[in-house]
Amino acid sequence: MKCLSYNQTILPNLLGHTSQREAVMKMSFFNSIVQTVCSADIQLFLCRVYAPECVEGRVQRPCKSFCEKARRNCEGLISNFGVSWPNELNCNAFPDDMCISVRHEN
Repeated sequence: MKCLSYNQTILPNLLGHTSQREAVMKMSFFNSIVQTVCSADIQLFLCRVYAPECVEGRVQRPCKSFCEKARRNCEGLISNFGVSWPNELNCNAFPDDMCISVRHEN
């Protein structure tokens, strides 16, 4: 999944992955989901979690509302694969402000 429109990211990522390889392996679960385009935002949301943008030494985290929109649009499809929305992507763990929201992404 190629999705970065930015050129600086940071490890460990928001889920604690300490290597790019580990993040890519964990993110690969979502390849089929992204290809279905259940949400226009799912790919960008996942990129923001697994390979967060780093600007002037600060991680740009996705907003809770961004997570909720991606989950709402794709959770049904994910359940068709016999799995639940991953606990590691608990939307309550994401901030409400000082974050990247859907409307800021094009």
